Amino acid sequence: YVGAFDPIRKLFARAPVALERGYTPGMFSFNSGEGRCPTCGGTGFEHIEMQFLSDVYLRCPDCDGKRFRPEVLEVEVEHLGKRANVADVLDMTIHEALEFFTGLRDVQTALTPLCDVGLDYLKLGQPVPTLSGGEAQRLKLAGHLAEAAKSRLSKARVAKKGNLFLFDEPTTGLHFDDIAKLMLAFRKLLAAGHSLVVIEHNLDMVLAADWVLDLGPEGGMYGGELVATGTPADLMQSATSYTGKALKEYQASIVGEGAIPLPVIKEPTLAYERNNAISIL
Repeated sequence: YVGAFDPIRKLFARAPVALERGYTPGMFSFNSGEGRCPTCGGTGFEHIEMQFLSDVYLRCPDCDGKRFRPEVLEVEVEHLGKRANVADVLDMTIHEALEFFTGLRDVQTALTPLCDVGLDYLKLGQPVPTLSGGEAQRLKLAGHLAEAAKSRLSKARVAKKGNLFLFDEPTTGLHFDDIAKLMLAFRKLLAAGHSLVVIEHNLDMVLAADWVLDLGPEGGMYGGELVATGTPADLMQSATSYTGKALKEYQASIVGEGAIPLPVIKEPTLAYERNNAISIL
C-alpha cells in the first residue's frame, strides 16, 4: 500500500539464486505472476463458502500459508548477517522489517510513515480487510506521508497542489503515545503543503491547533452556534467558551497555577504555515 514491496522484490531478484534462475521481480509478487502458489492464488488461504453460516478461511494445504511456490521460497536475501525468504519478510512486523532492511533507503522511506502513525506492529503481509477502521484511516494517512517523503527525496522538485484533509475524531481509542505520533504525522502533512480540518475533543489536539472554531454552547438542539474562534490562547480568554475553560484548566494542571498563557502567533514562522493550518472544530 505504501510502495515498500517494490524495492523488496527487486532486492530478491538480485539474489544469486534468483539471477541463476532468471527470476524477475514479478516472480516475487503474490498478486500476479508465476511465483505465487497456484492453489490459493497467493492469498495463503482457501475461501470456503458456507450456505447458512459465515464463510470459512483455511490455510492453504499446498503452500502452508506462505503464498509462494517452494522454488521461490528457496531464494533468500542476506543483510547484516540475517537471512530471509520472501515469506519470512511478509511475516515480519513493520518494526522488524525496518531493522532487517537497515541502510536500504527505498524500503526505509516507504516503511517509516507506518511507524509515524503508530502501525509498526502490523505485519508486512497483513491483508487490508483485516484492519480495524482506525487502522485503515492511519494506513491511508501513512500512504500520503510516504508520497510526501518520496517527493522530498526526488531530484525533480515539482510544485504540487496541496490536499485538504478532513478528520472526524481521529484520536478516538488511541493511547496518549499514539496521539503524539498522530500529531507529528499531521505536522508532516502540513510541511508537505497540505491543510487539515479536524473535528476533535481531545485537549492535546486542540492545544496544538493553529486555529479553533468552537461550536456550541451545548449539544444537539441547544448547540449549533459559533461560540468562539481563534488560537487556543484566544479561546482561553473567552468567557463563554466551554472549550476555552477546559483548555485553561488543562494547561494549569500540566504546568501549575499562574502559568504563562499560550502565545498568540501573529506571524507564521514557517513558509508552509502561511497557506496551511490545522483547524479544530
